[in-house]
Amino acid sequence: MHAHMKKMAGLFADQTGQVTIEWTLVLVVFGLPMIYIFGMLLSIMAEYYRQTTFLVTLPF
Repeated sequence: MHAHMKKMAGLFADQTGQVTIEWTLVLVVFGLPMIYIFGMLLSIMAEYYRQTTFLVTLPF
């Protein structure tokens, strides 16, 4: 039982994958929402451009 506890303590002390996990969390927290936000902003800008070109081309 004591040997098993030593192995578990060594497993928790191992930090070799910590940087990979941190970058994955950064991507999930910031990267994925930004994809949605950029898509939403692109559609807003396209609608604004459509309205602007419609008003500019009115025959007055």
